[in-house]
Amino acid sequence: MNRPGAAAREDAFAELGDLAYLDTATMGVAPSPAADALRAMTARWAGGSADHGAWEEAAEHARAHAARLVGAAPHDVALLPSHVAAASTVARAWPDARVAVPEAEFRANLLPWISGRDPDKVRLVPSPATTDRLCAAVDEGAGLVAVSSVQSADGLRVDLPRLVEHAHRRGALVYVDASQSLGVDTALARSGADFIGAVAYKFLLGARGTAFLAVRPEHQRAFAPVSPGPESSRDYAGGVVYGAGYRLWDDARRFDQPQAWPAWVATAASLRHLSHYDQADLERHATDLAARFAEAVRDLGFATAPAESPSPIVAVAHPDPAGAVARLRDRGVRAAARTGAVRFAFHLYNTDRDADRATDGLRAPSPRRAARATGPSTTGPSTTGSTT
Repeated sequence: MNRPGAAAREDAFAELGDLAYLDTATMGVAPSPAADALRAMTARWAGGSADHGAWEEAAEHARAHAARLVGAAPHDVALLPSHVAAASTVARAWPDARVAVPEAEFRANLLPWISGRDPDKVRLVPSPATTDRLCAAVDEGAGLVAVSSVQSADGLRVDLPRLVEHAHRRGALVYVDASQSLGVDTALARSGADFIGAVAYKFLLGARGTAFLAVRPEHQRAFAPVSPGPESSRDYAGGVVYGAGYRLWDDARRFDQPQAWPAWVATAASLRHLSHYDQADLERHATDLAARFAEAVRDLGFATAPAESPSPIVAVAHPDPAGAVARLRDRGVRAAARTGAVRFAFHLYNTDRDADRATDGLRAPSPRRAARATGPSTTGPSTTGSTT
């Protein structure tokens, strides 16, 4: 197995150069095999020698890799274009369920559950949406909990096995948006969650336009696909694409939707690359770096979002997130501005040096502090009230 860190970066992420890329929570970096696969695919397409069957075979390989990460069989995982498609597939199948979802949830895992649903059947769990608060929502009558394994905004990671066990004891279902942890989260495979959806373009390092939905076998035939198409039919594999006579797959493949071929070629190559790493090693590497960084910035006097379990994402409270992100970028550090915080995310290509450079970037004085130190400008307008 390969090892994360400097060796991983040198092996497949040389294009990063000296950039401390800590923005995987927005978009992962394509490993060189994915970039090579996409270039080769484009060349065949442009040369008229394209074989879409080979591209769909690549998508099947991606399905198998994703299934292993969540502890499922390949046919228990559907191929979809987005997380919205995944969540909507399940949400529409239980229109009358009382749903509990964090009020500050990323909208791709919020709107599918609340749009068109009777407001009396929606329980918005206040922030921070901890495991205890989610369990309490189940105790108060929620029949389905929809939650991210790791919150996009602040990195809060819930105890999924405990939440699922609690929900199942009370007859409730659990849907997990694993977009911010699939690939660095061994708890997903042992969680017992009823449904796990995730995009591939974050911690799986794939392309936007590719996503997965894992459905436990006991639920697969209980509902129909939202957008049935040729791929939903079991005879699609035999090349049958015409006529009204069809039969849906008996497993999660019934929820498959048409594939964006270039995106799936890239995602399959990225997942193949990740398969050369042990997921537990990747989780340990990412969460250890995040914890080290969080401790360092707290020593500087910054506050970080509450942590329930080790997470690959750290949100650092800041009065001017956009300004801080711009200054970090000038120093060769890539992070993301979120409401009231700067978000940092760690993955296999990150190192201790990346964490140190991010810490140093936050330590640097802001223009406002520098202005206080040197005195107000006498040549320009007042900057009173400025947020930069």
